[in-house]
Amino acid sequence: MFFDSDHGITVADNHGEVKSGDATVASPDWSRLYAVRGDKLITFDPKTNQELAGTGLPRRLTARVASPAGTLVALTADSSAHHDPTHRPAGRERSTIVVADPSGARPAREFDLPGNFEPEAFSADDAYLFVLEYLPANAPERYRVRRVELATGQVQPLLLRDKQLIPPGAEEEMRGEGRQAVLSPDRTRLYTLYLHQGDHQHTRDLLPGRRGADGQAVHAFVHVLSLSEGWAYCLDLPDPFGLHPAGAHALTISPDGKRLYIGEMTTKQIAIADTESLTVTKVAKIPDDLLSGDGTAMLTSPDGSTLYLTSSNVLRRLDSATLRVDGAWPLPAAVRGLAVSPDGRQVLLGQTNSIARVDTSTGQVLDTFAAPGLLTLRNSTKR
Repeated sequence: MFFDSDHGITVADNHGEVKSGDATVASPDWSRLYAVRGDKLITFDPKTNQELAGTGLPRRLTARVASPAGTLVALTADSSAHHDPTHRPAGRERSTIVVADPSGARPAREFDLPGNFEPEAFSADDAYLFVLEYLPANAPERYRVRRVELATGQVQPLLLRDKQLIPPGAEEEMRGEGRQAVLSPDRTRLYTLYLHQGDHQHTRDLLPGRRGADGQAVHAFVHVLSLSEGWAYCLDLPDPFGLHPAGAHALTISPDGKRLYIGEMTTKQIAIADTESLTVTKVAKIPDDLLSGDGTAMLTSPDGSTLYLTSSNVLRRLDSATLRVDGAWPLPAAVRGLAVSPDGRQVLLGQTNSIARVDTSTGQVLDTFAAPGLLTLRNSTKR
């Protein structure tokens, strides 16, 4: 299983024995981890802790993002962002991003970009690196998504859903907090939940003749980034999403990639969004006074039939289609992330310095083992 600690992604076996803990990036399927040791990028197998490959770097850096196929890794000098989804960089006029081939077949490439940029994701074909550009560069207060063409180093705007370039002045600039991101199962889209967007306006509202009519503030939305076609779209969420603390919100996706689930546990509501139409299709209130909103996390079962929801120290099991609660169990401590075993029979719950294993049919805690320094439980084993 995998959890974030101050040192990086920590790997532990099913008995809680730590096998390694210095990686900062995992491949999308969790079959490979990437760590910087000295001035080399090391690829290793988390099951065996065996080093599989290594490639030289121009200096000591931090691995930040792996491509969908695990064939490229983006690195920066900033080591403070690997486990913090709300990270915002310090002001700077130029940014250096290094893109390395973990196999060592190609030398690492260094990009010196004018502006304040942070790596976000690679395109599905490894031709582009999507980046967050922070504005103003020297005193960041907002940011927008752009793409770096790796062949030329040119920074470009994204496309609209019809694959046309976004006109100058119509790129949306986001404020607030990126709460959580999930990759689609086919690795062609990145979904990021943004909260407290105040004066944010979407690209579609900034285009001539397409300005929104109601003029209402946007409090939360899911930013949809196509890694295969290079377009972006914002899926608006209704109130009260975004009106309450970030820790009360969570995002997950169904195993088939067709549905997003967004939870807001201050008011105990869950929204379902269709990923084809990019619209919210259902919002349901969870009738449960025990849910406090703190430490909210969600995940679906491997077959997609069940949604697991934690908030504070309560675990809920819901029917993923109807959002009806069919199981509710108190826990001994607040939850810091959850994972589901590949067979769906167990839920693993991250807690302070420990991980609890729970039977999904009875809610019984089967065992608890040490996880020193656990910040967030990330995954169980490769599905």
